[in-house]
Amino acid sequence: MQYLQRGQTFARTTIAKAATSDARAALAFAATRWGSQSGPALELKAAIAGGATDDADYVGLVGTANEAASEFLDMVSQLDLIGRLGLRRVPPGVPVVAGSSGATAYWVGQSKAVPVSRQAFERISMYSKRLAALVVVSNELLQSADPRAEALFLRDLIRAAVALSDSSFIDPAGTASATTPASITAGVTPISSTGDLADDVEAAIEAFTGNLLTASWVCHPRTAAQAGIRAGTGGAGADLGAKGGTLAGLSVTTSEGVPYDSSGGLLVLLDAANIALVDEGFDTQRSTVGTIEQSDTPTGATDTPASMTTLVSLFSTDSTAIKLTRSINWTAAPGAGVVVVEGCNYGAAP
Repeated sequence: MQYLQRGQTFARTTIAKAATSDARAALAFAATRWGSQSGPALELKAAIAGGATDDADYVGLVGTANEAASEFLDMVSQLDLIGRLGLRRVPPGVPVVAGSSGATAYWVGQSKAVPVSRQAFERISMYSKRLAALVVVSNELLQSADPRAEALFLRDLIRAAVALSDSSFIDPAGTASATTPASITAGVTPISSTGDLADDVEAAIEAFTGNLLTASWVCHPRTAAQAGIRAGTGGAGADLGAKGGTLAGLSVTTSEGVPYDSSGGLLVLLDAANIALVDEGFDTQRSTVGTIEQSDTPTGATDTPASMTTLVSLFSTDSTAIKLTRSINWTAAPGAGVVVVEGCNYGAAP
């Protein structure tokens, strides 16, 4: 079997589905372009065997789930905040017990009674919410045998998957709704930056109520780079740069999804072990005959029908619509102890 870049099997399988009308045609497309024993062809063969690739009965039949989608999820997890922070993964809809206050131990004298401590627990149940990206591409691009077309397709899928999940996870403006999870920083009263990295770090640690042994920082790459440069060969951020590092002995994860503007960025301290995550992975669908409302503020809905504008026929324009969805949700338990320092700008020398 030809060796492929990680995630490329998922991209090729999606291209095969998008460029054809049904599963059999997609299999023939994949077999013709990449070979009958290629990863996309084998994935599509498995799908034809019956059921969806994530059906429990179907997985039992073939002995594996959709490997291409799993590989793609693993690839994205190495790029997005959610994957790199190592959050606590929980099953969807299954109650999970989280402790909001724990037991206390005491030194006890000989023949003396042991003090009783009270624990407090909270039951958390989460269901996935849907994150989706819809793109319209020309059929010529899908049919192109140029490897650069595949690379473009894969890159755009990854960009769409990472950009929104990162910003939704960390941006304090991200409040909860029926369709959107609240960011882990929503509702947290921020600490104003002093402009001095050491002072900001000390203030954040002082305010932190989580477990420092499982804590980590999150910030924008520019904030991390500035802090590392100004720290020079010593100081709290000496081992810090745009791709992360350590700050006061705690790991730093950087992301473009962290808000950053002319006034500076955020420096977030959190306990990832107390943030619960439901992640059911990715799915792709395609259409060549529908009418698409090509707008980034669509009004179309089946529960509240309304007139739509910017309607484009995929058939008449010889185009294909491809939809990528990710089923995901998260919540911060009381012990996450999230701290936000805002207005961090370490670009100017003190």
